[in-house]
Amino acid sequence: MTLTSFQTVALAALVVYFGRYLKSRISFIEKYNLPSPVIGGFVVAIVISLLKSQGLFEIQFNKAFEESLMIAFFASVGYSASLRLLKEGGRAVIFFLLLTICGLVLQIAAGIGAAQLMGLHPLMGVLTGAVSLTGGPGTALAFGPSFEAAGVEGASAIGLTTAMGGIVLGGLVGTPLATYLINKRRLKEAPLAASQQHEDSHFLRSFPGRDLLLHILALVLIMGIGTTLSSWISSLKITLPIYIGSMIIAAVVRNIEDVKPVFKIKPEWIEEIGNVALTLFIAMAIMSLRLEELRNAALPIIVFLVMQAVLVAVTAIGPAFWVAGKDYEASVMSAGYVGFMMGTTANAMANMSSLAQRYGPAPKAFLVIPLVGSCFIDFFNAALVTFCLNLFGG
Repeated sequence: MTLTSFQTVALAALVVYFGRYLKSRISFIEKYNLPSPVIGGFVVAIVISLLKSQGLFEIQFNKAFEESLMIAFFASVGYSASLRLLKEGGRAVIFFLLLTICGLVLQIAAGIGAAQLMGLHPLMGVLTGAVSLTGGPGTALAFGPSFEAAGVEGASAIGLTTAMGGIVLGGLVGTPLATYLINKRRLKEAPLAASQQHEDSHFLRSFPGRDLLLHILALVLIMGIGTTLSSWISSLKITLPIYIGSMIIAAVVRNIEDVKPVFKIKPEWIEEIGNVALTLFIAMAIMSLRLEELRNAALPIIVFLVMQAVLVAVTAIGPAFWVAGKDYEASVMSAGYVGFMMGTTANAMANMSSLAQRYGPAPKAFLVIPLVGSCFIDFFNAALVTFCLNLFGG
């Protein structure tokens, strides 16, 4: 059976609904913030693979829209890279970002070293580290074809499986680690200033339902210019994911808008459109995975996950806690660090929320972690991964 491009997108939408249903019914999925398109897509991929292996049913997908959805999401990520927000976050954001970049480099180096010790392709260590863990499911699926072309067989399926394991470990490790710090050092939350007590997070504010067309047009324009830039860079024989150009153009436009709002583009709108694109992209990419490619990769994935979990935990309880100030807020930020370095920013926020509900508010942590985890680290991650692809992919 062969689906058209529109039928493939329609099935991806059904997969998202199915994932949301499973999430509402299974407490484990809800507790560890496993994304709905990941869960739904993975179940559908398993069913399709089983039917195919038994010779009962085979389905072919037309994924013409997959690349466009991926580029739209990463363009929205690029638009979040505001230097003004970085400045407003102060030294705490800058120092924590620098620490995270160092942690990212360490994650890549440890992965490459472990891969070479196991006799695997060096890029296997990058895939199961920076790409799948710090990057998350979306980045793993986006970079999958590039890693497969560079010699890592089954990269998309391996990356996705590692990302799912990282999301679970990020929840299992982050909150207990911060709880240990809080109890051992008898840390307490700082009292909130009166002006802060009723202030909603910038990332949780709702936005008015108008000018949707303007924002879609702006994002499409950014994507058009960005893909042209990516094509030009690729013509220079530099291995580069197609979405990098759109991330760069989006960041440039955002910082111009911060200084002089010509188009009056609201970041919240761009973020929401990007989230929609990511949801459909992940569902579409996962449901078409060839899971049989995981047959010989199970043990290496487990080894990489355990190693990276230990590495991130040590970094969180040591350098991250010290850089953040060695106080209650620092312990909450350590839990957030584990969350987004092993999974997604949603994991980080869930870790911190559970601590805040038990021990008290941590406003600085809820400012710093989203800025670092969802706005800035993706840029450095994409750059470092691209560098590794060019270094080891020859």
